[in-house]
Amino acid sequence: MSLGHVTIGLLLPSTGVDSAQGTDAAKGFELYLDKLGYRAGGREIRIVKEDDEARPALALAKIRKLVEGDGVDFVVGPISSAVALAIRSYVHEHATPLLVPAAFTRVLTSPQQASPNIFRLSETSDQANYPMGTWMMKNTRYRKVIVMAADFAGGRHSVEAFMAGFRAGGGEIVAEIYPPFGTADFAPYLREAGSMKADAVYAWFAGADAVHFVKQYKQCELGQQLPLAGHSALTVDTILPSIGDAALGIVTVGAYSAALETQENREFVRDYDAAYETWPSRYSECGWIAAALIGTALDTLRGDLSDRSRVRAELKHALPKIKPPRGPMRFDAYRQAISPIYITRTEKSAERLVNTVIDRIPAVSQESTWGWWNNSRPS
Repeated sequence: MSLGHVTIGLLLPSTGVDSAQGTDAAKGFELYLDKLGYRAGGREIRIVKEDDEARPALALAKIRKLVEGDGVDFVVGPISSAVALAIRSYVHEHATPLLVPAAFTRVLTSPQQASPNIFRLSETSDQANYPMGTWMMKNTRYRKVIVMAADFAGGRHSVEAFMAGFRAGGGEIVAEIYPPFGTADFAPYLREAGSMKADAVYAWFAGADAVHFVKQYKQCELGQQLPLAGHSALTVDTILPSIGDAALGIVTVGAYSAALETQENREFVRDYDAAYETWPSRYSECGWIAAALIGTALDTLRGDLSDRSRVRAELKHALPKIKPPRGPMRFDAYRQAISPIYITRTEKSAERLVNTVIDRIPAVSQESTWGWWNNSRPS
């Protein structure tokens, strides 16, 4: 007897400040489904898309529509940490699995907030930023740093983790500057940073904010006084053409770069470029992994989704079976991905701006980086 089709909801921003990230995640997701012919476990796969606009209240209404109205079997999203926290209780109370391609606020998969229905594929705000603090103390001359970040959960949690790692290594934080989310004119904040004595700036901005920030940072010549470093959202591959040469030399940290020299990544970049005429971003790769995870679980389950506890178990066990472009991954006790972390520097190669890998930290877990704020341990 036919089980009918599988419906997957994409809760991703296609408009607003996070639209580039949401579009990339959707492209990566659909690229993998194209590979499957939109079939897995003997069933056709259908997609329902909802634009959350990176607005928490709207996202809550949209996920209710997907789950209660469309009857989706899985939801992929969101991008925004604020949105993820807003919908967390709803997801926890319902049985529909949520695969999170970004939204890396540390608390979402902490012992206090983790839900059996939530599976996160990106690194947490701690997994990249905390070890980056230690790495900078060991590998650069920077000892006094200013942090700058978008004033919301994702931005603040990122630089808080960096500051903890940097201070643990003996570094000093000179100042913390938090422009509002969606800032277009960074001039007042850059003047503030330029008035201080420091060795570098460490920043977290994403999407349109990152484009504005990096270009204005270069235009005001602050980079000559204070080198810029940060999380990989700052120079993610798909916004590099918009930033241009202002990105050159910026050192960032994250779980993915399109310049990774693995066979899996070379094939992913080739296929993505052929489909979309651009290189993939960290969001594209997480979307691809989400589709691979669902497809693999569906095959193992032979398309039978009647037992939601078994579906959750198969999603958790499927991650080591796939071959992510970034390298081997697995879930921890809280369904947070354990992932390699890469240090990159933006360079120009064959007239293309790329985030060249200059160092690698293998298999970083959230548990190994949360000691500065969380004393809980898996039971």
